[in-house]
Amino acid sequence: MPLQTTPAQSTEDIRAFFDAIAATYADSHGQADQALRDRLDLIDSLLAGTRRNTLVEIGCGTGLHLFPLASSFQEAIGTDLSPAMIARAEAIRRNHAHARRIRLRVDPAESLATIANEVADAVLCVGALEHMPDKTAVLHQVFRILKPGGAFVCLTPNGTYAWYRHLAPRLGLSIRHLSTDRFLGKKELFTLLNDSGLTLERIQPWTFIPRGDMPRHWATALQFADWAGRLTGVTCLRGGLAFRAIKPMLSGPPNRPGE
Repeated sequence: MPLQTTPAQSTEDIRAFFDAIAATYADSHGQADQALRDRLDLIDSLLAGTRRNTLVEIGCGTGLHLFPLASSFQEAIGTDLSPAMIARAEAIRRNHAHARRIRLRVDPAESLATIANEVADAVLCVGALEHMPDKTAVLHQVFRILKPGGAFVCLTPNGTYAWYRHLAPRLGLSIRHLSTDRFLGKKELFTLLNDSGLTLERIQPWTFIPRGDMPRHWATALQFADWAGRLTGVTCLRGGLAFRAIKPMLSGPPNRPGE
């Protein structure tokens, strides 16, 4: 069944959308267990060399990535704007082997009011940046809470993906869960990161085929396209972008627009 975009005009609309799906939220884009393992392996490679004291995940949802990563950090903090998502994550946390290391907070990524300055060795964001309407504010908060030398690791849909840019529009199919969703390409990501004071250290495509959002035959075709993209290096054939950005060791707060 094709994706139906939900109209959204405000943060309250976005919060209500995620509150409504929290109880049944699950990965719908392929074999969930294998896809999760692949993402965790990619995240681990992007975190290589990063200090492992405090991890903060923004837009953590039900803790799908936060909980497996908790074993390698002294403290793992998950934030999300959705109280229902955090409530479901908290129910899972209670029985987790590393429950004492994990803290969960209702806190939008644009403000992160519960997180102090320069406390995080790493900030993680997986499949959530596209849903955050004020990405400039989000990245300024990431810069603020990272320790100097800390890493921001993000997995997000590729805004230049052929499905998003060309195929779905020609077929009249929606690509957005919320009308406020916005997918970024390499150039936009570089500009946003640079303006926030973060230094892009590594960016690469990753295998993301939004199977749950498209007719089955197109998902099969795009699997072959992803394979071709891996062989040829053609980024527009790959559905995801993954990157690692660093907060410089010696840096003051970035200038905000108008300052």
